[in-house]
Amino acid sequence: MVLKEFGNMAFDKKTMKENVPYPVYLKWKQAARNNATLDRESADAIAHAMKVWAISKGATSYTHWFQPLNGKTATKKTAFLNRDDKHNPINRFSGKELIKGEPDASSFPSGGMRSTFEARGYTYWDLTANSFILDKVLYIPSVFVSFYGEKLDKKLPLIESMNMVSREASRVCNLFLKEEKTYRVKAKLGLEQEFYLIDKKYFDQRIDLEYSGMTLVGSDPMVEKELISHYLGDIPKRVDEFFEDVNSELYKLGIYMEAEHNEVGPNQFEIAIMYENVNISVDNNQLLMHILEKTALDHDLVCLLKEKPFKNMAGSGKHNNYSLATNYGKNLFTPGKSPKNNPVFLLFLASMIEVCNNYQKLIRIASSSVTNDYRLGGDEAPPAIISLFIGRDLEEVLESVANDDFEENIIKNMVTIPHLGEMKTDSSDRNRTSPIAYTGNKFEFRMLGSSKSAADLNTVINIGFAESVKKIADRLEKVDEDRLKEEAYSIVKEIYQENKNILFQGDGYSEEWEKEAEKRGLENFPSFLDAVISAKATNAYDIFEKSGIFTKKEIESIIKVEYEDVTKFFSSQLEILKNMIHQEILPSAMREIASIKDYLSFVENERLRQRARKINEKVGKLLDYCDVISDILGKSEDIESLEEKAKYLQKETRKVADEVRQISDSLEKLISRENYSMPNYVDMLKTL
Repeated sequence: MVLKEFGNMAFDKKTMKENVPYPVYLKWKQAARNNATLDRESADAIAHAMKVWAISKGATSYTHWFQPLNGKTATKKTAFLNRDDKHNPINRFSGKELIKGEPDASSFPSGGMRSTFEARGYTYWDLTANSFILDKVLYIPSVFVSFYGEKLDKKLPLIESMNMVSREASRVCNLFLKEEKTYRVKAKLGLEQEFYLIDKKYFDQRIDLEYSGMTLVGSDPMVEKELISHYLGDIPKRVDEFFEDVNSELYKLGIYMEAEHNEVGPNQFEIAIMYENVNISVDNNQLLMHILEKTALDHDLVCLLKEKPFKNMAGSGKHNNYSLATNYGKNLFTPGKSPKNNPVFLLFLASMIEVCNNYQKLIRIASSSVTNDYRLGGDEAPPAIISLFIGRDLEEVLESVANDDFEENIIKNMVTIPHLGEMKTDSSDRNRTSPIAYTGNKFEFRMLGSSKSAADLNTVINIGFAESVKKIADRLEKVDEDRLKEEAYSIVKEIYQENKNILFQGDGYSEEWEKEAEKRGLENFPSFLDAVISAKATNAYDIFEKSGIFTKKEIESIIKVEYEDVTKFFSSQLEILKNMIHQEILPSAMREIASIKDYLSFVENERLRQRARKINEKVGKLLDYCDVISDILGKSEDIESLEEKAKYLQKETRKVADEVRQISDSLEKLISRENYSMPNYVDMLKTL
């Protein structure tokens, strides 16, 4: 790849500077950096430059690209081609069209804020994010609001929460870091995306994968035994070619790929892209998921982004690496050689500990979804109980501060390597069983599901962090400068003592931890729905209203959308199971029985006759469950309360789905490969 071609399909800062008048560029820069208003004249100039640039790159239309409440992305494409007053063809794109679009708001999840007769919604340009060209379309990253200004997307709350963090964290920085003025503190994010790849021919033969992204029947111990051989091994040639094309697309869009490798599960992989401001990183990840799915099809593969597509296989996550940096590049989570003598680091470390403890419910909800429940707590996934791992050394530092021991201690983590001598290591080890871990100069949130937008989680982190740091700044600004450090230690001590129950260094997978967590008062929600119901009942969502990010009406709509997601998932799962029984499993069983009957017409074999009876008995049970499924779906229609409907469908579906799976999986073992119509786990997960 030629470096000068990097980002040649992105209208980034460099391209902006080259294509618009310099005074206009400065106005855009001022607006982007300081949340200022961009005047219409400047917007017109930028729109004209974008249009000329995009058309020169082959673009024929433009779209406002936004992220509705379903966590996906949406577009409404409009052609540049238009006509003037004399009906002559022209390419038209104005500042007004750049800044604002108008998609139908009633067709997206809104939790009741928009209905069919209230269809108007608006998209507004996020001028802090790069516009880009994909498939001959100029994409303009945008936020999405209703006619009355209600938030209908994931991005606007995220941007507002980032501004909160910047404002409050800057106050603390300017009290201690006198060498350079802190104008902004940017929340930074690096995302690691895990996914599975399977051959498209097998995907097309699985109704469950096609409609839910998960296998609802099937498992194979032969595949499970091969888990360890795949992790960090050689990437298969077919997958390597797929990655080459993915990287080529990312390269053109100016997105830095940082790492890619085999993951734990067979045919499971990971790709990580480099740190960016949180809203940009979320955009880039949404783009990455689109590119993964699109490129996979070009290679006759299907990319599975759901968290648990295969039973007893490693689940897929989207590890969320969060850090803070000042306008002059100082990472506020870097401890330095002597963390105890670094009050800024200690204060921000303490704030994160407080956030993780105070907002356990919201972190659980924002990290997860009904499909992520199948992943959490098993097969290489973190538990659903929120805890934070900061490492032995940092915990000892906090303990010494709590004990008023302020003697300098320099952390030297060194190992001796032959021929290289002493080599420095990080200030903490890596605990892969922890849902949240401090990993050197950032916090890794490992619960986030692979198919989920990272916007919700980072909005929660930002809001909680801003609230915590505001309290710190309010307190520190009242003391004399010569007492700042002393007061900072007092604050760190108090926060640590009140929140150290969230810190855990041990094995988060163990049964002992579940009991220990209960003793510590940590919350354990087996399901996403349990957490949503508890959060609503305990007013945990109030922090959104208090911060000004959401109104009460918007919070109610978010909860409603979450209930709708649960009901839709489980009702769909029941329909898919019934369909699979009638269209796949039953015909396969009948073919097997017919084969046995043909054999028995020539040779008597009682064991084969018993086998046929066993298959027939299991088929009968599955048909009985089809009636049960119809009954559950019918009863759910009569439940008016969304919360009660979600609870009913989750309880009944999980029970039925588990029992249907057990019967179906035992049937699969009794039916020959020739007669079983669906690809099994061995087929789907064999090396590509």
